[in-house]
Amino acid sequence: MKIFSHSEIALVILSLSIISLSAETTKPATLDGYFEFNYGKIEEGVEDWTQAIRVTEPTLRSDISGTIEIKFQAKGMSHASAYCWQHPMTPDDEPWGKDINLTPEGIILDSNGNGSFEFPANNFPNGPTNIRIYAKNEAGKKDIFELQLFNTGGTHWNQGIPQSVPAPAKGMKLIFEDDFDGPLSISKDGIGTTYHAHKPGGGDFSGWKFTSPLKDGAPFEQTGTWLKIAARKDARSPKGRSGIIASVDKNFKGVWVKAPCYLECRLTAQSAIGTWPAFWTLSLGLNKEQDELDILEGYGGKGKGNPNHPGYSIVSHFWKQKNADGTPKKKFHIRPDIMNIGGKSYWSTTFHTYGVYVGLEETVYYFDDIEVLRHPTNNVSRDFPHYFLINYAIGGISRWPIDLSRYDEGSDMWVDYVRVFAEEEVPAGYSPNFDPMPTIQTNGIALNFAIEGDPDTTLAADRITGISSATQKNWNNLFGSNGQLAAPKDHTGETITETSIIWEAPEDSENNGITKAEPWGFKHSSKALQLGAMRGNGSLKVIGIPYEEYDVYVYASSGVNTGAGSVKLTTADNGRVAPEQQSLFYKIGWFNGKFSASKAKNTRDTKKGNVIVFKDISGDSIKLDWKTENEWHWTGITGIQIVQK
Repeated sequence: MKIFSHSEIALVILSLSIISLSAETTKPATLDGYFEFNYGKIEEGVEDWTQAIRVTEPTLRSDISGTIEIKFQAKGMSHASAYCWQHPMTPDDEPWGKDINLTPEGIILDSNGNGSFEFPANNFPNGPTNIRIYAKNEAGKKDIFELQLFNTGGTHWNQGIPQSVPAPAKGMKLIFEDDFDGPLSISKDGIGTTYHAHKPGGGDFSGWKFTSPLKDGAPFEQTGTWLKIAARKDARSPKGRSGIIASVDKNFKGVWVKAPCYLECRLTAQSAIGTWPAFWTLSLGLNKEQDELDILEGYGGKGKGNPNHPGYSIVSHFWKQKNADGTPKKKFHIRPDIMNIGGKSYWSTTFHTYGVYVGLEETVYYFDDIEVLRHPTNNVSRDFPHYFLINYAIGGISRWPIDLSRYDEGSDMWVDYVRVFAEEEVPAGYSPNFDPMPTIQTNGIALNFAIEGDPDTTLAADRITGISSATQKNWNNLFGSNGQLAAPKDHTGETITETSIIWEAPEDSENNGITKAEPWGFKHSSKALQLGAMRGNGSLKVIGIPYEEYDVYVYASSGVNTGAGSVKLTTADNGRVAPEQQSLFYKIGWFNGKFSASKAKNTRDTKKGNVIVFKDISGDSIKLDWKTENEWHWTGITGIQIVQK
């Protein structure tokens, strides 16, 4: 790709650029796995930055048009200048646009630090505008103020989704795009809407909390062809609010994309103390492994104790993953030298496009279609789908300070569009597998009671659940209060042709039969195992068990109240079950989403336990009979597992 050379005017502008006055390149230390997080190191010269500038007119973040006067005060400062990014005005101009010095003669401030200048809005791009005011004094103190405004006039330039397909996406299908030119679709859980207003699975990380849409939609707003994420601290949110959007809902259903794929987003935000805009993806592997691809992380703010970041950050994290030698996988990261590539402008100066190509062999990051980082694709990124997130964090787990007081406790992030390409679509309804790795050491047949038409109670073949010592795949779903299943599958997915299952519930009471139980803190596949329950009294026969000796696990649950029950196991004539465990009891309670074994032989000894374990059973057939011990607080059986010794 072509990297444009400096023109004479670009060199002059670059030398004057207020953003480029801080060019620290010292590699920071690492904190919590993030090399950009606050580590207490003060770079040389940052103590010269102050917060002297206050804008008095126009109102911050207000609409403007025509030629306006901008008034400001910078106490203790003597000179000032102002800059704004302009679109190409002639065919000879660079396509990126250019930085314009609005005050080529400079501004001499009065004794109180007051100054003003005119801004001809019609000569600049329509939409979100950032005017950067720079002030200094003879003692070497300096300040920068980023004045965010919205130009209702001006020239429409680089707005909306481009007609062309980006080079890294050539030959791919368009999977998803959003131009943000219509009503927003964002909700607190993402169910039934395009976006989820929180990080799926929990873990919101902004100091000013990521907030579900309020009655007026805040912190989200659609204007023109942009999504605005408005960070504010006000009477409605005295501790501050801001926003995040994720492409999947709280159940991880939504927009996913798998390698080879390409994602890009065009956006801008304000660089101020505490601002932290980001565009990133998450890919969720097995056993809690995750790849986090931070396509953009901007760290705002200058001065002592602030990031003083010379550009933006790209990081590829490989969480909970190790190399073959047991050492943690190292991340890849870079600070692209954006003041010297492309249009040579900062992430807050104007809109930029941030992209990532995830290939089967290499992962490549782009800034305005210019490659800035390439590394081998990690196996999780290669083998598992990704979802994307766009957020405007204000402080938080980065531990950088927050001070937006001179911006009237507000700051805006503007998103022009996001789009996603891939060679193949991810199957509809996909959600990641959060289950543990299988722990079963021998062979097993697992049965899950499920409700017809209720996917929350069913287990797909690749889902893994069970008591911690015997988790397995390939659970057989048993639908209805009465039924038969011939030739169930074992833990490997092989069909056991000689085995059959028969289950039934008495028809003399509406309190018996298949029903939905409470989740009792369980999640993912274990939640599915807990939800479908054979309530009250019932029985199940397993005929043709292929194992000489085995253990039987019986899983139980209940309704909204705790309850107790019992299970009786009998075998065929050739079988064996110890007399002391022919009938065992369980008691449902809060187990914080974990299976807990019960071996109680009577109701007096029954302690909390939701899995009855019959040990060392033999015989080619068994029958299980269960009943609720308290008719007012119903319980039921949710699943059965036969595990070879």
